Amino acid sequence: MKNILTILLISVVLFSSCDDYLDVKPSKTNEQEIETTHDINLLLNNTLDLFNSGHVISDVDFTKIGDDIKFYDNVYSVFSTWIPYEQVQSYTWQNEITAVSDASWTKSYTHIWLANYIINNVDNLEGDEDEKANLKAEAHLIRAYKFLSLAMKHCLYPSSANSAELGLPLKATTEFEELPARSTLQETIDNIETSIIEGLKIEKDRTDSWRESKGSAAALAARFYLYVHDFTNAKKYAEMALSEWNRMIDMETEVPISKKFGLYDNPSTANMTTFGKAFYSGWESQYKMYVVEDYNFYPSNDLLAMYDALDLRLKFYTQWYLGVYFGLTENNYSYTKFSSAIMTGPDVAEMYLILAECAARNSDFATCMLNVEAVRINRFAAADYVELAIPGSVKEAVQLVVDERRREFPFTSCRYSDIKRINAEGLLDPITITRNFYALQDGNVNMASPQSYTLEPNSRKYARPLPNEVVDLTDGKIEQNTY
Repeated sequence: MKNILTILLISVVLFSSCDDYLDVKPSKTNEQEIETTHDINLLLNNTLDLFNSGHVISDVDFTKIGDDIKFYDNVYSVFSTWIPYEQVQSYTWQNEITAVSDASWTKSYTHIWLANYIINNVDNLEGDEDEKANLKAEAHLIRAYKFLSLAMKHCLYPSSANSAELGLPLKATTEFEELPARSTLQETIDNIETSIIEGLKIEKDRTDSWRESKGSAAALAARFYLYVHDFTNAKKYAEMALSEWNRMIDMETEVPISKKFGLYDNPSTANMTTFGKAFYSGWESQYKMYVVEDYNFYPSNDLLAMYDALDLRLKFYTQWYLGVYFGLTENNYSYTKFSSAIMTGPDVAEMYLILAECAARNSDFATCMLNVEAVRINRFAAADYVELAIPGSVKEAVQLVVDERRREFPFTSCRYSDIKRINAEGLLDPITITRNFYALQDGNVNMASPQSYTLEPNSRKYARPLPNEVVDLTDGKIEQNTY
């Protein structure tokens, strides 16, 4: 089937400011048309830049909205000119983000467009039928992942009480004229689950960290089912994922620590250039690599206090950058597991901790801790490793697992989604996040006017605002979140 759309325009798909479209077919470059399954593989393997809008491994950004980050006064005074105002608005949970566009949203719908293109057109391309089936399954997984991440950020928690609340615009075609209104939250969750089920049909082993596989499909399913508190399926698919891929990183032997400027600990992973050759194999416990690029990962003291003093993951929080270059002597940590990015895709450690939480909720505390320790034993030097005590209640066990997830996956959707689901359920103590920052006035940060901001449990602010262009360019057909 011949198409009259262009992949070069995907970056403006879904609510971007574009009214006129070129009458050309999809292409990998400005010249070469997509005619075979090999061409689709070239697109999915182009991890450096897909259509000038970021590859599908570019993830939704949760780094500024959770409780892992803190803009301390001395840090913000140094970096204020490099921290965009919309990041400050996100950090203080404003009801509106004044920036016209949102890179996470635009890129995600670009990738959803690509997934839809593959699903709707791959059968008509030249190529092996089994490869077509795998590419279609991979596209379903890409679409499911993007919708899940967007729902975690822009929608309320999918409890039964919130089922009729606003979900996402569920774009399923490649028609530019299709501007669907927001579905209900339940419809969004159902759509994600349907795509995951289709994606689980993939028959491909893990070979490249940036491509889907049987393991990544199961791992995404486990993440999804944990989020919606279907613990039976979360356990099923976490076990399935681990049967496909269970590579853990031993931090004592595989992440050597050097001394920066002869003073500061610096993990070897921090020396990997983002999207350089070594980056793709730098953390092989990822089932499918997803990435958020940024430099502004400033941990809260609450987060740092979560770690045992001998926990090797503390080495990812380095002081040399703020200490040497900017002379900061306190609150001078930055998260540099990788130099300017975090990896956010489903991970082997995540699967062990999903199994741990499922066991904890079933009062199987021994199995719970067996899975927790499968992670912890790789995060301490052998001489320093001591097993934790067996918890004595479901609440204590689940809290222990949730805390371990926070240590393992800071600044990611895992922590933000954990807060949402925990607060909605009520088993654990509610989580309230408070920021002491400054007043925001007339598009500026007033550093002469301190102000406190609080995100209450189950606040509607947990559904972060959609980009203004989404609402404006559809004349309100796409509704904004209300607070």
